[in-house]
Amino acid sequence: NMTVAGYREEEFPEEELSLLKKMNIVLIDREINGMTTPIVKVNNFAGAYSAVKYLLTMGHKKILYLAGIEGTKTNQERRKAYLAALEEANINWKKEIVGNFRLETAYQKIIVYWPQLKNSDELPTAIFAANDLMAIGALKAFTQLKVRVPEEMSIMGFDNIPFSDCTYPPLTTIAQPTYLMGQKAVEILLKLIDKKKIKKSVEFETELIERESVRRLKTK
Repeated sequence: NMTVAGYREEEFPEEELSLLKKMNIVLIDREINGMTTPIVKVNNFAGAYSAVKYLLTMGHKKILYLAGIEGTKTNQERRKAYLAALEEANINWKKEIVGNFRLETAYQKIIVYWPQLKNSDELPTAIFAANDLMAIGALKAFTQLKVRVPEEMSIMGFDNIPFSDCTYPPLTTIAQPTYLMGQKAVEILLKLIDKKKIKKSVEFETELIERESVRRLKTK
């Protein structure tokens, strides 16, 4: 009996999937292809949509999406929301850098791509990262590049991980109710063990946490 969180889909080959299907399992955050086990998750689309809408209300029209792992449901939903919010606002400027949810990868991507963006009309005013680790990786890169956040570049994350308020500047982000999610996952697991009726999917809403990494642009 177990709960599974923070995994990557490709880490489960067919033989492991067969074994997992014989166990009582509750997933947290991400689905596993080929399994219909109960899952506790957040509304990733609504959370990402509110993040992009917030950036738009702050005057940003050139918002770059720093993406997570392609093919994961989490990234797909957050990317879909990014595109939907821009389309609703009639904004055609869209730019994406593909990452993998990791801090160091985001750091390297910004270091590599920034000179190209800086010398073109593709320069964004804000970055929406698919998770806080990548947002922090971007912060690290901009510190090295001597680009001031939020004066010259605004950054928005997703997750509200424990040290997201300890960055410089503190990270504006979308919070997941991780404690409640874990509590619900254990509750479902205990019901599974006792062979009681359960919901196959429980979805929590997110919350926007406004800190200091996004600035309001002056309207012309």
